[in-house]
Amino acid sequence: MTELGGRPRVTIVTEGTYPITLGGVTTWVQRLIEYSENVRFNVLCLAPPDKKEPVVEIPDNVEEVVIEEVIPRRSDPRRWLDRALPTHRIKWSIGRRLGRYKGLERALRRLLEGRTLDDEMLRELYRGSKRPSRVLQGPLVHSLVEFAEELAGPVDRLSDAYWAVVNVCSFALGIASHARRLPECDVAHPQNSGVCGFLCAVRKAAHGTPFIVTEHGILTKELDARLEGMSELERELYRGCFESMIRTSYRHCDEILEISDYHREHAVRQGAPEEKVDVIYSGIETWKFPPPEDMEGKFLRAGRLHVGTVARVEPIKGIDVFVRMAARVVKRLGRDRVRFHVVGPVDDEEYYRECVRLVRRHGLRGIFKFHGPQPPDEVLRFYHRFHVFVLSSRSEGLPMSLLEAMSTGCPVVASEVGAVPYIVDEEIGRTFPAEDHRAGAEALVSVLKDPSRLLEMARRAVERAERFDVVRMCREYERRYATYARS
Repeated sequence: MTELGGRPRVTIVTEGTYPITLGGVTTWVQRLIEYSENVRFNVLCLAPPDKKEPVVEIPDNVEEVVIEEVIPRRSDPRRWLDRALPTHRIKWSIGRRLGRYKGLERALRRLLEGRTLDDEMLRELYRGSKRPSRVLQGPLVHSLVEFAEELAGPVDRLSDAYWAVVNVCSFALGIASHARRLPECDVAHPQNSGVCGFLCAVRKAAHGTPFIVTEHGILTKELDARLEGMSELERELYRGCFESMIRTSYRHCDEILEISDYHREHAVRQGAPEEKVDVIYSGIETWKFPPPEDMEGKFLRAGRLHVGTVARVEPIKGIDVFVRMAARVVKRLGRDRVRFHVVGPVDDEEYYRECVRLVRRHGLRGIFKFHGPQPPDEVLRFYHRFHVFVLSSRSEGLPMSLLEAMSTGCPVVASEVGAVPYIVDEEIGRTFPAEDHRAGAEALVSVLKDPSRLLEMARRAVERAERFDVVRMCREYERRYATYARS
């Protein structure tokens, strides 16, 4: 434990984000670390198999970075279980007593049905995760298969149920085992209430490490994409597993610090104790995103209007929605009046090609451009160029690009996702239902047609962005770290 008045040591726990992947969470964590000068940090990142190297410069106040594989390759459990316990050996092992694994069985059953785990169950998982190949053997697996069929209904083949149970339970035990790799700290700070929060709940039960949770997205809304390609039984079991992890994180954490009022309301609906939940709005480096010097000239003397977004090219960002909006805007305002821009890396090549085909199909070649990833100074130039910033995402938490655009004086037309409706109103822009490109196009046309109104929106956007200052955000977190470190 840190000495009174000392610098607390905090371990940030991430899943597939900081420091191995660029994006909103990585940017948020990087800013938190850089501007929390009175804190010493460690990082535990649970990573996919193909990403092991940091893609950002690690700040000087980070003492240790640990990158672990979050999910064993789908063939891994089969490989070591086939060596240790061929499927046909279940039959002769059924009669053996579960004995020492009774406590672990109770914990895994509770996890599969989506319920909260208590301290002793978490400790059972922690102990069992030391040698999962010994744990997931005949009698325990057989008992859990029977239980899974009670939950989700019988399956045609025993082997399907067997591997569904093995995969989900090995996943849970794998997460529990990562609690051993958490660098020593006064406070742990997981960046979601699912895998990361559950890992910290296991660590707290085993070693007493306090932890606070920050949620950047809505995990339950992202589950379908994560479970795509699995059997119906496996999806059902994984869904229960994730729901259990979320509820267990909420129960055992010391505080839940949401990044917006939207996230706070969702957490409470999802079962978070209301007295544990507080809001610290995410912050940006507002001084790095100043408005252009000649705001009046930009809007009142504009010849051609520029509409753009700063986002990764992937389905969740709704770039296809933006293309369809652009097509309808061009029909209303004319081809020579407006240009459209997408600034950001391609994260999904197939989806990018689909968007390019849409551009061609709608006759937008030459006026709808993909600029790829850009350095920070170029991103700022694009913000200064945009007369309207578009956010067409299908799902978001609190999008940093939205705050950056506001800080630079961009009026906003954004889909009603995540925290957006809590930030964007008619003083600074318009919102539209997610995926409704017709409504989005109407909103965009309505603001583009009035340059004086655009200028007023731009000024209001700059004023509102001042509320989202990163230094203010970091001081709030520093105060929490110091409180829980001393306790």
